Amino acid sequence: MKTQRIDRKTRSSHCVSAIAFVLCLLFSAQAQAQYSGRGDDAPWRATAAQKIDQNRKAELLITVQDLAGNKIENASVSIQMKKHAFKFGSAVDPRYFLESQSQYNAGYAAKVPDLFNATTLENHLKWRAWDGAWGNSFDQSVTQAGLDWLGDREIDVRGHAMMWPRYQSVPDSVRTLLDISSPSQQNLQDLYDLSFNHIADIGSAVKGKVFSWDMLNEPRTSFDIEDKLIGFTPSGQSAITSRTDIRKRWFDAAQTADNEASMFLNDFGIVAGGDTLDSTIRNNYRTVLTELTAANTPIDGLGFQSHFNESNRLPTSPTKIWELLDEFANDYDLPVHITEFDYNTTNKELQADYTRDFMTAIFAHESVEAFILWGFWEGKINHAEAALFDIDFNPNLNGEEYLDLVFNQWWTEENGLSNFDGEFGTRGFLGEYEIIVDYQGRSYRHDISLGSGGNNFIVSVPEPSSMVILGCFSLALLRRKR
Repeated sequence: MKTQRIDRKTRSSHCVSAIAFVLCLLFSAQAQAQYSGRGDDAPWRATAAQKIDQNRKAELLITVQDLAGNKIENASVSIQMKKHAFKFGSAVDPRYFLESQSQYNAGYAAKVPDLFNATTLENHLKWRAWDGAWGNSFDQSVTQAGLDWLGDREIDVRGHAMMWPRYQSVPDSVRTLLDISSPSQQNLQDLYDLSFNHIADIGSAVKGKVFSWDMLNEPRTSFDIEDKLIGFTPSGQSAITSRTDIRKRWFDAAQTADNEASMFLNDFGIVAGGDTLDSTIRNNYRTVLTELTAANTPIDGLGFQSHFNESNRLPTSPTKIWELLDEFANDYDLPVHITEFDYNTTNKELQADYTRDFMTAIFAHESVEAFILWGFWEGKINHAEAALFDIDFNPNLNGEEYLDLVFNQWWTEENGLSNFDGEFGTRGFLGEYEIIVDYQGRSYRHDISLGSGGNNFIVSVPEPSSMVILGCFSLALLRRKR
């Protein structure tokens, strides 16, 4: 009996120790997941507000006058924002918003145009999907229907990804050639042709429906095709000397296939990973980028994936993000798209705060043009914990932050009366607006754009009393002529 009591005590002691160890790990993980600048009084917030005012807003002045140019006082003026110039979007799956598909979800179809002015097709424009390797629901007719659906709703689309040259991401026809240990010249020619035929095919097929492409995806870790072709001399071409050489040729071909879309270099681990993030990843990316720009490759922008989690992709502070963005802006002067943001964590308050602060930091920086989530709904996303909206489309804490920023804090709606000079104005966020002027029982509506240079817009309104006088005068002249 004594021995049994000792065993129980020992087991109990072990259990307590195990629990303490787990709690210690959890506490350590949570401590690591914190980021500097989270506090409400953090100095960077004032700087961000100044940057946002400078980079994302402009003067909008409405002048109300009659047909003779006389300024009208006390006209009612409404300035209503309709769409951001900055791209706020998410990866989406067309099967969930096309009524012809079995996965169709009415809530999903309603939320996409309600929440976003930009999107990325999560999988349908990847090479294997485009080639038919993933079945009927990924065939090109579904993809094109999805692009048309988004276009009809004036939602811009980023193409992802034209070339992702790793073995796992290419069609079986390409894999077969990559599997050949000692390929013939004809094998290499076929491999070369398959890559360029794909660029020409998909680029021309969706031209006008995609405003930018992740033309080359994850070049630091994806180079199976490149390495196979180094040293090969394609028919009628010079010999391929390096990864940079073939990549430049791909970019040139993409520009030829679609000269309307901008072509981006997209990769991961550039800004995600905390303030002590591994510089090796970033330096390798810079090496790829430097070599491509030195070769006069027509790269139009940089894509930073921005996946965060509780382990190897910890939150990076806003000031560190600015430091990294400044670094790339100074060295390459190319626009940046945040292409695949998510934060996979069970700490919902931290997740919400960081979503708010990451969005604020990148919105404040002049080099960033787009913020794209890698999914937004719990029912269709890689990591359910990262979703902004639950299965019933109710906003999670991070979703509430997104809504507050995009449609409240960064949204312009103003109403007032024109002054003695006929003017009513504001400093508004860049984007599309509807202007409504109400005067003496009539409404005058205009759709206008507010760009970085501002907009001084004149609304001409007939003055009813003057028109009556003019009408009476005209009638009198007619009677006199008779």
